[in-house]
Amino acid sequence: MRSIDEPAWQHNPRLDAWLEAARTAFDSLAAETGGDWDHSPASLDRLEGLLLSRYGSWEDVYHHQDDPCLMAAAFYLGDIAVRRHGAVWAWSPDGPRPGEDWPGSPRLTYPLGGLTAAERDALDADEEAGEDPLPTVVPLSHVGSLYAEGEHRLATMLEHFTAFEQWRAGVSG
Repeated sequence: MRSIDEPAWQHNPRLDAWLEAARTAFDSLAAETGGDWDHSPASLDRLEGLLLSRYGSWEDVYHHQDDPCLMAAAFYLGDIAVRRHGAVWAWSPDGPRPGEDWPGSPRLTYPLGGLTAAERDALDADEEAGEDPLPTVVPLSHVGSLYAEGEHRLATMLEHFTAFEQWRAGVSG
């Protein structure tokens, strides 16, 4: 079992405090921008425009992970994955780990408790083969990727969960 799959990663004071702060930041951002954030993938275009107007580079995003606007964006993006794909938030209860990417922001994954026995067996076999279809994503890193070369969109984060749902269908069907 990976650390992120442990129950302590999905229920801890560090994560709870971040989620509360991010939810509050999102409520403020929604009020500031006229509300009407419907948690649809289509609303991510609006969020991208807002972020690109406020931050000039990947470095601006990475070095200001606790900025309320960035926390709100990460929360909103993650909340779409939670609502549409059953994702769960997870974060080390002990603080940043050495070499951790995006140490100031939690991750999203899929809850192992939602898998069937056959899916768990297939996941174990894939992990032994060096593959890991279980999504583990950092929403804020996808915000930062808006500034990378080429075409990057926030909705690409959701593709990790769609691919996992297709993997599950292949195991089940």
